[in-house]
Amino acid sequence: MKRGTDHSSLRGLTVVELVIAIGLFAMLMTAVFAVMRGFVDVWDKSESRRARVEEASAVGEMLARDLVQLDGGGRGDLLVQWVPFDTDADGANDSFWPRMSLVRHASPAEMARLQTRSAQKQPGQGLIEVAWVVVPAYKGQTEPDRRSEGLVLRGERLASARDIHGNPTGDGEVSYFDPRFFSRGGEPTPGALAEVTGGVLWFGLEFATQTTSLKDGWRVGTQIPDAGTSWDAWRRDRPDAQIHEWNLPAAGMPKAKDRALLPRRVKLELEFERSKEAKRRTRLSEFLPLGANTMVVDDATRLPTQAGAFVKLDGEWLKLGAPGGRTVSVQRGMRGTRAANHERGARVHFGETYVREVPIGLAQEDWDL
Repeated sequence: MKRGTDHSSLRGLTVVELVIAIGLFAMLMTAVFAVMRGFVDVWDKSESRRARVEEASAVGEMLARDLVQLDGGGRGDLLVQWVPFDTDADGANDSFWPRMSLVRHASPAEMARLQTRSAQKQPGQGLIEVAWVVVPAYKGQTEPDRRSEGLVLRGERLASARDIHGNPTGDGEVSYFDPRFFSRGGEPTPGALAEVTGGVLWFGLEFATQTTSLKDGWRVGTQIPDAGTSWDAWRRDRPDAQIHEWNLPAAGMPKAKDRALLPRRVKLELEFERSKEAKRRTRLSEFLPLGANTMVVDDATRLPTQAGAFVKLDGEWLKLGAPGGRTVSVQRGMRGTRAANHERGARVHFGETYVREVPIGLAQEDWDL
């Protein structure tokens, strides 16, 4: 006779056991999701950093290619100046960005391409003008978070002929060296330049003269061994020092004669902030007046962790002191900017700095740095 199943040895889960099992499963899933979220955050930050580095490297490489081909002869030129902008539309300038115009040698392919677009054919010259311009990404009142951001524009055209004073002459197109190429607000002729990249917080340029000493690193100042922040290859005082002190000529530069004066070396600093990163930045939780040396933020964990890091509020750069909770000590008006009032809720911007040094092989002399 076949023995039947003993149902007395089988029983299901009790309600208590079921609740405990569900709770343990929920705790396990929570831990798994936390690990996955942490992994995604790390991956996202790594991808953002990689994208920033790639973008900065591409811009730096493009600018370096223009600089190493500078023409140092009588038709050459290099003009770098700092230009003011009114980003909040209140009638006062609150930010400064650099503008560079240069003359460089061009390949036959570049010349042929530009000649097809120009009404003025210039066969055999082999020189082109290049403009690098940084302008605010936004001007106005409705999107204050974008006032810190700059757009990098670049253009190239056949080099204009020069008069006996080295000034570009009319050839049917306005030269990049002609002040008329830019509006009174600092904007270039519409459509003349192409956007290279956006999300730029900082675009710093420094120039080593024949007397600049770089043995102990770069130092900007007014002394003979210091580097300059503007450049005028023909020493005609074209950068306006009354607009910004960084337009003062570097100390120790000789008078230009029949050749364009070129820097011995150029240092480029770029700092980018992607829009995804900007959305995660902290904000001011209190109004920051002009003379204050501390700022209060919503979340101090969203600031750079190292003392001495730079952050940007609207058009002003600040240098962070030692971290101390939500109240942070700061040095105002850094990187050539001017201290200003900042409203509660202003976003605190920062990125990662990319540095590139470019030696200029066509400098007039073999300067000892």
